Amino acid sequence: MAFSFEETLPVFNNLSDTLATDAYHSLPQDWWIVITDVRGSTKAIAEGRYRDINAVGGSTIAALLNAVKPSKVPYVFGGDGASFCVPPELLPKIKRALRGCQELAQDGVQLELRVGLIPYKDLESPINICRYQAAPNLTQYFFMGGGMEEADAKIKANQHYHLDPNTEPKADFSGFECRWNEIPSQQEVTFSLLVKARCKTQAESLALYQMLIAETQRVLGDASQHHPLNTAGLNLSMNTQKLKVEAETKTQNKSRWAKWAMRQKIRLQNIIGNYWMEHQIEALEVHWGGYKQDLIQHSDYVKLDDTYRCVMSASQASINELLAWLEQLHQAGKLYYGCHQTHSAIITCLVEKTGQEHIHFVDSAEGGYAMAAKQLKAQILMRQ
Repeated sequence: MAFSFEETLPVFNNLSDTLATDAYHSLPQDWWIVITDVRGSTKAIAEGRYRDINAVGGSTIAALLNAVKPSKVPYVFGGDGASFCVPPELLPKIKRALRGCQELAQDGVQLELRVGLIPYKDLESPINICRYQAAPNLTQYFFMGGGMEEADAKIKANQHYHLDPNTEPKADFSGFECRWNEIPSQQEVTFSLLVKARCKTQAESLALYQMLIAETQRVLGDASQHHPLNTAGLNLSMNTQKLKVEAETKTQNKSRWAKWAMRQKIRLQNIIGNYWMEHQIEALEVHWGGYKQDLIQHSDYVKLDDTYRCVMSASQASINELLAWLEQLHQAGKLYYGCHQTHSAIITCLVEKTGQEHIHFVDSAEGGYAMAAKQLKAQILMRQ
């Protein structure tokens, strides 16, 4: 059965194990690829709206995963949107959920969310998937083969694949949260990095990414040293404007009064949450003194979907050394890369059960992956 595909994928707990060719399994031929992204994100970022962009991208994950329950599907967060692989049986529910996301983006924060759906059989490149579990409740999916990239390009080039605007909207955003302030770098810089191998085979590409990870650890240290999040910098926001998107997901199609009241409710919850974490209170079956460290452990800050993506913190000297190494390989024709440097990280969260089942999508502030992608695309165009 198509529904069992996700469950048949082996689970790898070490990042290095996900870079072996035999770790990847082919997507079923009758499945579909769904891609969401905010149109005009570069302009919106220039207007300082990167938090809204990331929140809209994260909301599509919440809505789609809720729509397919109890089934699970592979997906990856991309900053201004997300990509999914889904079985055909679930498409009607998924379309309604994502139409609801489009309404949320347009009515709630005046952003245009593009939603594309393309059959796998329409692609020439394969999609190979690996399941990675770095922490007990942090399941990620890595993609290789070029198919996800091809799907994205075809959807952007052909409106035939766009979601019908007449689709009935029906979205459930349960679990979606966007409550944390920006997290200042524990060093000097927080950066989003994209690296795309220019290799002929999947095995060669994976070997290059292995080399990249080794160089990253040599220059920046292990995960505890280059992780983009840190407990000292994690604080729940009191700014009702920053809580707007989450409030919109909880009050879609309700009155302005209901939306205002929800922002105040979330703000009050954040005041209590900050107090509980600071004073290490045990409440609601959660030990709040350890919640920040648990959040860091369950953060999605490194991923692979035809391009290696990560958010890290570093000293300026260290990142300069890493970028010099990448430039050397770029000039040698082995890879393309894009990097966006800033001062802080931002997170968008899915919380199934507080303190137990939660995942936190990480990007860097002021544009993150979207701005790094702009640099990456510029390098590719220069080589063509």
